[in-house]
This record gives sequence, structure tokens and C-alpha cells, in this order.
Amino acid sequence: MLALLVIAAGCAAFAQQSEPIKFRGAYIGQPISDYADCASGKGKSLREGYKLHGKPCTGLGSVFRTKMKHFMSSTMEGDGFAFENGKLFSITIYIPNEDWDKVRYDLTEKLGPPAKEVPQLYQNGFGARWEYEQGFWQKENLVAFAKIKVANIGGVAITRPFTHVPETEGIEVTITDAQHAKRPETLPSGYRQRKSTRARGCQWAEMMKTYNAAHPHARLINPKTGIDVTARTA
Repeated sequence: MLALLVIAAGCAAFAQQSEPIKFRGAYIGQPISDYADCASGKGKSLREGYKLHGKPCTGLGSVFRTKMKHFMSSTMEGDGFAFENGKLFSITIYIPNEDWDKVRYDLTEKLGPPAKEVPQLYQNGFGARWEYEQGFWQKENLVAFAKIKVANIGGVAITRPFTHVPETEGIEVTITDAQHAKRPETLPSGYRQRKSTRARGCQWAEMMKTYNAAHPHARLINPKTGIDVTARTA
């Protein structure tokens, strides 16, 4: 009888250890069949409100559900799951607030203390400085990165009118495995930008025309130099 109890306890402990760590019900390595019906060539989402992008059934693609926080806002909420050859390799969560303490606590509960925390630093031409939290977690083969998103165009921070404080867009959390954390080319084609320097320059100019028309009083601060580059992009 005692032997049976010991064996049962051992099996329970093994099952608990082998249970994958989940984020919003998803886990790295999860099959695409939990998210999409791949019987047809393109695949069909099995989850209400979620859409498919790319080729999640056979190559690189994603299943996602995102929306803007409110009208005229660039802050997103929702989540996205990226697949490679039918296996989930990346989870991205968009949180429409800046409750960093809660995000940090939740990630630490699942993955242990952060391996690194170095705030993002922005400053303007007058010497004013702002710090925004970001952190990196790792547990065995799982890697997580979280940060408060600072609105930017081409790496240049967008600041609020009159106050000139950088505009923020909530918190973004990305969970992947150690292998894919080192491979930016595994992102679905819709998220990659393989453009020449000239093409990127043209894209920047077009984005600035659109942005300046909608935000005539906003300022753009280069986070590396702290220089106000608004006049150069008008």
C-alpha cells in the first residue's frame, strides 16, 4: 500500500513538472490545431474574434485578436500567437495600460525574478529625461520580454503637445523560446521590413506627412541624441 502511494505521488509530481507554462491559455510548442482548422488550404480560425495571417498551418503565420483602445488611439489591446510549421513559437500580449507592477509580478510568478531590468531612457533638447520600464525573464527554454511602449516613428519618440512628454501606448509582452529569441527572421512576413535605405527614407517621409497633418502640435525627440527633430521632418 505504501509503495502504491509513493508511486502515485511520484507520478503526480512528474505531471506537475511537465505541465507547460501558459500565458492567456497558450504555451510555446502548442499545435496550430488548437487555434485553426487546417483542413482547407488557407486554414480557418477556431476561436471567435481571432484572424489568421500568413501561413500558420504550413509555414510562418499568426493567429491574432487586437483592437485599438479607443477612437484615434494608437494603444492596442489583445494578443497574437505566431506559428512556425504548425507549432506556436511566440506569444505577444498587448495591455492597454501602464500597470508595470502587475505585469512584472505576473511574469515573476511564472518565470522567476527578471534576469535583467534596464529602463528605456528618453530626453529632449532641454535636458528633461524620462525613464520607462522594461525587463527580461528566462526560465529554462522560455524567454520573455516586456516593456512600456513609447510611441515613435522610425525610432524617434513622439511627444504630447504642450507638455512634450513622450507618448506611451500601453505595455507589450512577448514570450518565446531561446532558439527563436535569437532569430528575428522567424517573424511572419507581415511583421518584417526588408527595405533598402532609400525605401525606408521614403516611407519615413510619407509617415511624417500623415502624422504631421493629424498632430500639428506634437514634437519628435530622438531617444539617442535627445534632439528635437520635428522641424527636420515637417
